[in-house]
Amino acid sequence: MINPHKELGKIKASAVLSSLNPKDLAEIEENTRVFDWPGEYEVSDVPIIAFQAWTKSKSKEETEGVAGDPTLIFYFEVDGIKICHLGDLGHVISSEMVKEIGDIDILLVNGGKSGNLGTKKALEVLEAIDPRAVVPMGNDDFSDFLKELGASTIAPVDKFSIKSSADLPEDKRQYIVLSKA
Repeated sequence: MINPHKELGKIKASAVLSSLNPKDLAEIEENTRVFDWPGEYEVSDVPIIAFQAWTKSKSKEETEGVAGDPTLIFYFEVDGIKICHLGDLGHVISSEMVKEIGDIDILLVNGGKSGNLGTKKALEVLEAIDPRAVVPMGNDDFSDFLKELGASTIAPVDKFSIKSSADLPEDKRQYIVLSKA
């Protein structure tokens, strides 16, 4: 599970990947492994890599103490499908970060008015990573955000599932909006 918010109450999962502020994280059952720091992990034979990014344009060191908070970018591969979760990213990613992330099938990005990126930076990040599918995250209506990214009207779906990366388009980007639970 990635970033379960405290509004969910108490949760149980094999593992939790968290780029949330600890005060915003759901209550986690005792035996659940929580990964909330940069590093390399493995859960159920799934390698997971997390590295640090920032919620604003530059790190605190680069702006003399006035900048965004740290956030984590997670990427992993499940059944041959490469997934990247950008956390609360608030800046365009560097070429080193793009290399670190590598080829991605599905990109999870915090979009809309409550996201830190804004549409212009989000588009730059999408162009740099070039995922085959994009899933916006957050509590906003994503219609304006997606329209500015070049997506046509997208109806929310209750569930998105694929059996392999071959189910994703090769020549265009697919956008998936999940219904709020």
